[in-house]
Amino acid sequence: MFADRVVLLARDMAAASELRELVVQCFPFHEILTIDAGDPSKRKEFLQSLSSGKPDLVFVELRDFRDIAEVLEPVVAADPMLPLLVYSRKMENQAYLELHRLGFGSRIIHLPAKGEIIERAVAELRSNQAFPLPPQSDLCPVVSFVPGKPGGGASTAAWHFAHASAEQLNARVALVDLDLNCGVQSLFGAVQSGMNLFDAISVVDHTGRMPDHGYLPSRGNVDILATQRRCRSSRIDSHLFENFLTALRAAYRLVIFDHSGNWERFSVQTIKDSSVVFCVCANDYLSLTQTHGIKSLMEEEGFLGSVRLLLNRNGSSFGVPSDEAERLSGLPMAASLPNCFGQLQQALLGNRLVDPRSAYALAMSKLAARTLKALHLAGEDGKQQLDRWEGSRSWLAALGIQRRRPSGSPQVVERA
Repeated sequence: MFADRVVLLARDMAAASELRELVVQCFPFHEILTIDAGDPSKRKEFLQSLSSGKPDLVFVELRDFRDIAEVLEPVVAADPMLPLLVYSRKMENQAYLELHRLGFGSRIIHLPAKGEIIERAVAELRSNQAFPLPPQSDLCPVVSFVPGKPGGGASTAAWHFAHASAEQLNARVALVDLDLNCGVQSLFGAVQSGMNLFDAISVVDHTGRMPDHGYLPSRGNVDILATQRRCRSSRIDSHLFENFLTALRAAYRLVIFDHSGNWERFSVQTIKDSSVVFCVCANDYLSLTQTHGIKSLMEEEGFLGSVRLLLNRNGSSFGVPSDEAERLSGLPMAASLPNCFGQLQQALLGNRLVDPRSAYALAMSKLAARTLKALHLAGEDGKQQLDRWEGSRSWLAALGIQRRRPSGSPQVVERA
C-alpha cells in the first residue's frame, strides 16, 4: 500500500536526492520512496501497485520525449486521477512544449528549487482536483457534423447551424473544430488570435472549468474552439479531452462539433456522446456510395441510431432523388440543403454568413428549429420560433415592411 507516501520516479539519483530534501521539508510525516524509472521491472511493479493503493503524491523526472513515452504516459494511463508533478534539472525544449500541450505546464518544477515552490505547486494541483464534475443530467446535448466524403460541406453546415441555433436559443453555443490539420472554422470566423483548442483543454485540465467567454474567439453568440494552425504532429490525449468535453457541456446550452472524418479516438468518443449526428454528403452517386462505407463503420461502433443524412447541394443537375439518396447511403434523411454553392463561396471568402434571405439559410434555420425542439432546448413551440425566424429574415422585413396576416390573427385583433 502506497497511502501516505510520496513517490519519486527518477533516473538521475543525484537530482532525486536534491528533490527528496525539499519534499521532506514539505511532507515531514510522509514516507518518501524513490523508484528507479530506468528499470522496466521497477516501473511495472509500481504501476501494478496502483490497483491496491496509490501514493499521496508522485514526482516524475522528465528530460526528453523518451521519459514522456516510457514513464509519464504509462502512469497517467494506469490512474488518470493520480496527483502528478514533473521535475527536471535539464529538459529539452520539445519535451517542455509537449508537457504544456498535455496540460502539465503548471506542474513542472525546475531544479534547483525552494521548498515554497513545491508547496505552491502541490496546493495548486490539489485545488484543481477539488472541482467536482457536474452530473450527467446537467450537461447540455452535443450535435456532431461528420463528412460522408471529404469536401461534402460538413464544416460549412456546422458553421451555419451553430449561428442559427445561437440566434434561436438567444444564448451562447460552442463550435469545436476537431480537424487538427485542415480545420476551417477559424477561417470562417476570421479568427486571428486568441485561445485555441489546445489552450482551452489545458485550462480545463488545470482549473476543472472552461475559460471565460472573453478569452475565447467568437463570432456573435458562437464561441469558436479551433487549432488556428496546422498541427501535423499534434494529438489530443483522450483522458484530457474527456474532461474538456464534460466542462464544455456544463458551460453551454449546446455544443456543436465539426469532425474531420479521420476517426481519431477522441472524435469517435464525441460522436458516441452526441445526441444527433449529421452525416453531410453531396447529392451525387460517388459521395453517397462512400457515405455508405462510413455508415458501416458507424454501425460497427454502435452509434448508428443517432445518425441522420444531411443531403447537401440538393437540386443540382447531377443530383439523385431523395429516396434514392437514402437507399444509396443507408441512412435516414434529416434534411436537404439547396445548391447555393456560389452564394456560400462569396460569403465564406468574405468571412461572413450566407445571406439570411437565401434558400440555404432558410433550410438551415428549419433544421436548427427541428433539432432544438427534438433536444427539448426550445423555449417555445418550434413552429412559433420558425415563423419568427422566417419573418425576421424575409425580403419584406429587409425592406421594413411587415408580412400581411389573416384577419383573425392576434395582431389584427389588437389593432381593431
